[in-house]
Amino acid sequence: MNLRPYQRRAVEDIHRAWATGARRICLALPTGAGKSITATAATEGADALWLVPSTALREQAPGRAVTVQSLLGGNRPACDVLIADECHHLAGEAEKWKAVIQDYPRVLGLSATPIRHDGAPLGESFDHLIVGAHYSELLAGGYLVPARVVRPVDVPDGESGLAQHPVDAWTKYAEGRRGFAFFGRVELAKRFAAEIPRCGVIYGDQDEGDRARTMAAFRAGALDVLASVQTIVEGLDVPSAEVCMLASGVTHEGAYLQKVGRVLRPSPGKTEALVIDLPGASWRFGMPTDDREYSLEGAAMCRAAGAPALSQCLSCGAVYEAAVVCPRCGWERPPKPPRVRIWGTPMEEAGAELTPAQRGKLAWRERMLGDEDARLAWFRAKGWPPKRVAGAHQGMFGCAMPRSWFRRLKR
Repeated sequence: MNLRPYQRRAVEDIHRAWATGARRICLALPTGAGKSITATAATEGADALWLVPSTALREQAPGRAVTVQSLLGGNRPACDVLIADECHHLAGEAEKWKAVIQDYPRVLGLSATPIRHDGAPLGESFDHLIVGAHYSELLAGGYLVPARVVRPVDVPDGESGLAQHPVDAWTKYAEGRRGFAFFGRVELAKRFAAEIPRCGVIYGDQDEGDRARTMAAFRAGALDVLASVQTIVEGLDVPSAEVCMLASGVTHEGAYLQKVGRVLRPSPGKTEALVIDLPGASWRFGMPTDDREYSLEGAAMCRAAGAPALSQCLSCGAVYEAAVVCPRCGWERPPKPPRVRIWGTPMEEAGAELTPAQRGKLAWRERMLGDEDARLAWFRAKGWPPKRVAGAHQGMFGCAMPRSWFRRLKR
């Protein structure tokens, strides 16, 4: 089997873990890195049974397969290795899944996002974690394409709370291109599809036949856009898709990476993926191709230490590593105005660039400077000891506290 370097390394790591006693291995590989090929190579010569999240994915499994529902329902086909595809989905059936594990000598879980939907790690289900590759290695090798993230800044959509109306955003940034738009409600997805040419709609509780036909039409090129609700279209590999629009809130890092991962596969003529981030998920979770750190305990998945801070261009909306100049359009971020120190700043130095509240503070200070008794009463009301009052007086009024106050404050 012709494997990529990181896939060969992952296979060796899996064999080494099994040889040292690991029974339940979780293999983490980003979407598009070839988890199925790696698992097939790792279990070559063994009687492997593939466990898939749904019947829709059973036909795409590279070997004998059963669904999660079938296995949890009591069906236990014998095998040497149980390969659990998209193993993060098993978190919702944690107790039943524990019972299933006991019936199999070895389990190999596969996931691009090894994190439960409640944010918890997978330590209850697996005893060994192997990270097959990080995004930086996959990008450098040309196995994935870089992602360009844009968040519109011009016309916020007041109805949905998004940065822009989804129809306007797609028309502006992605018209004529192939990709996915992820919504939170079916009616919004259908309204979007009615205005976007060659767009189909799929959703979680849709008739399986209708959903399969829509996905097949997209795969065949009869549709250019899929508006998806409550489903991340796992198993739909269309490398020519290059746009991912997030058109609803994203509260889970795993869902963010799974959705964007649909458009990171390389394809002839494709140089990058475009992410239209209407809810601002990139501010919370970082760039989708930032390296992540994974764990079976504690923080299940997080951006790697040292990941760069982000900036947003207020001209074109591009999100990029913090910089003064936008790498997309050349817009230059103006320097921040210097902070005005109110306490201890002479009136003539404060200037006119003050807020009404700042001007009020300066006017109050000017009045207090002319009334020593009022200043003393103000500090007495604070109940501070004399030494603290002395320091505060110097900082607020720019001069030393009267020496007589030491005696008067002790009364």
